[in-house]
Amino acid sequence: MFDQISLSRDPKLTQLVFESSNLRPVYDTENGKKLFEVLTSRHAVSALMGAICAAPSKPPMPAVQSLLEDQIGDAAFENPMKQLTGRMIRQIVEELGGRHVRRGVPITVTCRYTKGSIYEFPNFTRRALS
Repeated sequence: MFDQISLSRDPKLTQLVFESSNLRPVYDTENGKKLFEVLTSRHAVSALMGAICAAPSKPPMPAVQSLLEDQIGDAAFENPMKQLTGRMIRQIVEELGGRHVRRGVPITVTCRYTKGSIYEFPNFTRRALS
């Protein structure tokens, strides 16, 4: 389902250095490193940006759930990994020019996450289809 190109690092994130802070023990695991690889992939970045632009009042985590299931499995959804996912997504979005708006927003679609943060890209304008 996911090919080598879609799983390669997004060119806009080649300089991103993840700041794990208190989540370093989780990040230093094999799954923690794999999570960073997966979330910085072209596929994940496209999914996150699309979700944020299409539904700015909703957390974007559901957009990457199937990718995480495929590439990491159930381990991606254990509580410490969920926290790490949220931290990574925030740093990725901010590196791409987005900004954090609010945390703890309920996820209302069927998803393995229950809450997440919402983001915005300040220079993005939605236009109505004509």
